[in-house]
Amino acid sequence: MTENVLTFGRTTAAPREARQRVRAQIAARERVEDAILLVSELVTNAVKYGPEEGEIRLILGHDGDTMRVTVHDPGLGPLPEMRAEDDSEPGGHGLRLVDAVADRWGVERGSTRVWFELDS
Repeated sequence: MTENVLTFGRTTAAPREARQRVRAQIAARERVEDAILLVSELVTNAVKYGPEEGEIRLILGHDGDTMRVTVHDPGLGPLPEMRAEDDSEPGGHGLRLVDAVADRWGVERGSTRVWFELDS
């Protein structure tokens, strides 16, 4: 799998910067808008819920017809969880969006890594 690593500071500008840089990297691939939407959501989560220190790493990979994106922050807190559909609290429903759009996704233990895959 070919991979490209992008890094972002933990600022409120990180999601916008991530969208722009990912769009430039994958403009020729199918499902660009799906990837941009999910990248924006996961980078926003990393800024909002991750530790105050450390960079956010975004790893773009592709293998044939599959694109894999991993958003990694140095947080060691509890693993992100998908909220129930009937949870009326504002916010925190981003993983439901990832679940609905991505072909596959998951969370890796250790520092926080959330990944998704999109097939062409």
